[in-house]
Amino acid sequence: MNIWELSKKKLAENKVKAAELDAKLENENAAENYLYEVRRRHNGHVIIAGNRKSGKSSFQANFLEKREELKESVGLEFSFGRRTRGNVKDIANLWELGGGHSVVQLLSVPISSANVEVCSMFILLDMTKLEEMWTTLETVVEAARKIVENLAKFDAGLETRLGEKIKIRLEKVEEGDRKICQPCPIPLTIVASKYDEFQNFESEKRRNLSSYLRFLAHYYGAHLMMYSSKMEQFAKLVKNMTSHFAFGTIFPQGTVKDHNAPIFFRCGNDSFEDIGLPPAADNFMRHSSPFEMWKDSFNSLYPQKI
Repeated sequence: MNIWELSKKKLAENKVKAAELDAKLENENAAENYLYEVRRRHNGHVIIAGNRKSGKSSFQANFLEKREELKESVGLEFSFGRRTRGNVKDIANLWELGGGHSVVQLLSVPISSANVEVCSMFILLDMTKLEEMWTTLETVVEAARKIVENLAKFDAGLETRLGEKIKIRLEKVEEGDRKICQPCPIPLTIVASKYDEFQNFESEKRRNLSSYLRFLAHYYGAHLMMYSSKMEQFAKLVKNMTSHFAFGTIFPQGTVKDHNAPIFFRCGNDSFEDIGLPPAADNFMRHSSPFEMWKDSFNSLYPQKI
């Protein structure tokens, strides 16, 4: 059985799980007659994507506080978390995209007309696989962008509503930077994983990689964080970040820009001027855009193999 057949099988199973969860919630709410609370229930959809073996499953397990042995994800995996606030049941629908960027078409399941406005995405990038990093991020973001564009063809007001949310996310970004940025249509967090290994890179490599990640996060209107499943210090940050998108809790505070520490930026707290020019960049005039210049620079140091 190949990966597509496995993906189709998993997708069918996950659709059944999602339907059973919805039916159970509806039955509970009907029985308890909490109509007002149901209207206020936060029902978020969180996508966890990234290249293979980048730590997606452990990232999700950290949020759900699961201690069971993890298995490699295939296709699109569905799970959920619940939080109770008085009589209100908040639901976190979690979608893990296994298989790297090769199955990005499956993003159309969570990014649907019903969910797109309560959907957010984490993209984990393995910092020990730099030959995959840029392509993985660009492919996943552009796939999400195309899906949203297709949804907007059947919903005249969707582009405007999402545009207003993007303006809020970028409200602290300088006007000049906003003209360059091409924000992801849904809230995005870039997670640079395997920090336990990254911290042992030589200083120049850490500095360069931090600059590339900062540029990509700022360009895509994304939050940026570093992470390792092997270091307990990240457990609270992962839980708080995921809870923010899953349940609408407060966003973690603070900014860390030192490449000798785990980088952390909230969308809007960086600038292209502060990031500076890309490493190994030459002949600026031949590039059609800042994105292409940074991409060319990254590829000159870390040629992409996928």
